[in-house]
Amino acid sequence: MKRHYLWMMALAAVLALAACRNKEQNTTGYDAYERPEKSNEVIRMKDYHYSASIKSGNAEYTYSVDRVPNDTLPVVTDEAGDRYADNVIRLRINKSGSQIFNRLFTKRTFKAYAGEGFISKAILEGMAFDKVVPQGLRFSASVSYPNSDMFVPFSITVAPDGSYVIAKDEVLDTETDMEVEDSSVIE
Repeated sequence: MKRHYLWMMALAAVLALAACRNKEQNTTGYDAYERPEKSNEVIRMKDYHYSASIKSGNAEYTYSVDRVPNDTLPVVTDEAGDRYADNVIRLRINKSGSQIFNRLFTKRTFKAYAGEGFISKAILEGMAFDKVVPQGLRFSASVSYPNSDMFVPFSITVAPDGSYVIAKDEVLDTETDMEVEDSSVIE
């Protein structure tokens, strides 16, 4: 009986090792990057497009966020020597069918808030709708060191007339903030 038990345990161990060996390994966790086959080529983030509609008061807003790598911007090299293409992001906003905002953002847009030292080694990574605030529509953007968790968050608030304000986003939303926000919407 003990011999049969040992064979069963050995078989289970072999099957477990085989299952682990067949799994595709992802060492970085970042699937937004397109890695070239040759190591000396420039690494680019994948194109990104998102659009949606938001109703605020009596107005309906539609927005689109488009991110594309841009070869005319300087290439960023990380500490390992990997070279990354920087991105540009276009944000368009329509209010009740009329365009009120259309702007192309680069990491240089945020230079005054993050400093040249950080900006020179970073890329414009992303932008997304955050929430409706009394001043208008708030979007979040991030400038980051490529393929890392080191980033500086920003908020871009676009008013109903198309004017906008950029700020360094130093306070992360918490669950308590969201509960207060949600209760004010209900009233």
